[in-house]
Amino acid sequence: MTPRRRAGFTLIELLTVIAIIGILSAALFPAIRGVRKKAQQSAATTAFTQWAGGITRYKQVNGFYPNVGTAYDSSKDTIHLLEDPASNLKFVKTLSGRLPTGTALSTADRKALNKTAEEFCSFGKDDFEDPSALTDTSLLVDRFGNRNIRVILDTDNNTNIRNIVTPKGADSIPEEVRAISGTSGIPARVIIYTTDLLEDFSSAQPMSSDDFAQVHAIQ
Repeated sequence: MTPRRRAGFTLIELLTVIAIIGILSAALFPAIRGVRKKAQQSAATTAFTQWAGGITRYKQVNGFYPNVGTAYDSSKDTIHLLEDPASNLKFVKTLSGRLPTGTALSTADRKALNKTAEEFCSFGKDDFEDPSALTDTSLLVDRFGNRNIRVILDTDNNTNIRNIVTPKGADSIPEEVRAISGTSGIPARVIIYTTDLLEDFSSAQPMSSDDFAQVHAIQ
């Protein structure tokens, strides 16, 4: 009488399956991570493009660019660093007509920044650091959590942005817009970017260089 074979996996078969799963996971994880990174980069570019569009509309309505710095200088192009809390808050108030929490602007803010409290650009919770605990001092970030957002404006109105001095120097600027640091510049009115070059990255969360990327929008 032939003995009946017991159903189930042998130890060797089980180990083989585990090994195959491990190999497939090792191959798929980098690909999945890359797709996720590209999606974040695309979302960040879309957000920056919307902000740039809001700045352009503000200029069309008011005749001048938003004054989110300490002074408005129409003799040269200007760069604004949104990791600075004062510039960040003025940027949000000016373009959205509200505070980050949605609170209406004060009379003084409307007079100085946005007379009609018009919404030139809306900011969602994902545009801010720690969206689950949003306050009126929350900083804007890109989709990788980078606070070091650079907003550059053609405040001399010659449709060319040039001679921009950035915090980390010309080598920290994304290659596509690096000419803005020279005298030739590039034809543009608004540029917004974040970068992964020369450690020009700041986040409340510890991150490795594989977890973020550079983003830019030009109008």
